[in-house]
Amino acid sequence: MRRGTLTLLLFIILLAAAAVYVDMPNTPGIHILGINNPLNVHLGLDLQGGVSVLLVPDPKQHYSSDTLNSEMPAVRDAIEQRVNGGLGVNEPSIRLQTSNGVPAISVELPGLGGNQTSAINTLLRTGVLEFWNTGPSAATLGSTFDPTQYTQYNPGNKPEFTGKDLDASQTYVSYDQAGRPQISFEMKPSAIGAFGTFTSKNVGQYLTVTLDRTVIESAVIQSAITGQGVIQGNFTLDQANQIVTVLKYGSLPISLTIASEQTIGATLGQDSIQKSIIAAAIGLGMVILFMLLYYRLPGLLADVALILYAGMTFMVFKLIGVVLSLAGIAGFILSVGMAVDANVLIFERVKEELRAGRLLASAIDIGWKRAWPSIRDSNISTLITCAVLYGFGSNFGASIIVGFATTLFLGVLISMFTAVVVTRTFLNLLVPTGVVSHPALFGLPPGSIATPSLTRRSNSVVR
Repeated sequence: MRRGTLTLLLFIILLAAAAVYVDMPNTPGIHILGINNPLNVHLGLDLQGGVSVLLVPDPKQHYSSDTLNSEMPAVRDAIEQRVNGGLGVNEPSIRLQTSNGVPAISVELPGLGGNQTSAINTLLRTGVLEFWNTGPSAATLGSTFDPTQYTQYNPGNKPEFTGKDLDASQTYVSYDQAGRPQISFEMKPSAIGAFGTFTSKNVGQYLTVTLDRTVIESAVIQSAITGQGVIQGNFTLDQANQIVTVLKYGSLPISLTIASEQTIGATLGQDSIQKSIIAAAIGLGMVILFMLLYYRLPGLLADVALILYAGMTFMVFKLIGVVLSLAGIAGFILSVGMAVDANVLIFERVKEELRAGRLLASAIDIGWKRAWPSIRDSNISTLITCAVLYGFGSNFGASIIVGFATTLFLGVLISMFTAVVVTRTFLNLLVPTGVVSHPALFGLPPGSIATPSLTRRSNSVVR
């Protein structure tokens, strides 16, 4: 047995065991060392449906064309941060487009669960948080705040503090002693001193907090706040999370409104998913059968490596949360072909070396070295193409292209690993078994493979 072969075999067995655990349908997930990954399969918009919304600038604000052209890209980025940070959807598509000659934002949210209306309203909130001094009077929760009623406490009708003074990293949902959700916050270092001074001078007065000029809390200042404070507004947990999402990812420079909204059903549906799985299984089975019949024993090893490759690839998809759309599945299936291609190149080179009279160990080494440049160049070319497709899809909002490029890229990398490590390790396991004395196991005619006994006999004749 070659040095290191058993070590690599043990490593491959551990990888296979990990793949089985991760790929199980009802796996409990990974919850160790602060890692909490439920290992769920994430499906794209075409497989599970979702909601599509077209957002346009609020016509009541009468924004100029220059303002829209300069600010809408920033609005798109802010909405993307809100979606990725708080709505819990997979592979959202958020892109700029034009609607009736006006810049607009198209938002597609796959599998958006819960209250869709409140989730979408989270996107629309301008997100301007303001702290007002309302003196001895409390403002009504949920009412529209009118600064002119409190001019004597807020000179110039300007708030004492805004959301820009908040430390986003210290803004989160917490719970009071009764278990009700509240919003914990802390000011930025540059504003902590001013906030402490203000609250110490206004103990006994009401501090009113508004979000987009809607009152979310109006409470008496009990003491100076020089550290963490809380906002209590009789929130539900969903409402608190949505407010925190808006606060953490910034305000929108432009007010938006919904031009159209529609719920999208899965374009493929569960029945089509099942048929796709059956088709993939049939295709994989035919490839496995061909490799077994044509390459015999090496083909069997390639089939084991191919099954391991499929399991490892799916494991990686679940670990990093790859979203599987129809295009993503197509990229994965294409990468299976790349994995088979690498094995074919290796086996053909090994067979050539065996026909040339080399022993099995030497044939594996030389055959693999001769096959490697072709495997390397073809896979690197595919990886470059994937990078170009990913960049194109990301810049132009084509999530379908991004999904295809992502799964193909990962699949090609893992196929290279299986070709370099798994298949070669399996071939090296054959060296001490003596199977080389049976050419039929390699799909070769009798007497076409050199064996150690034949080599010694030839040497004795030469002498």
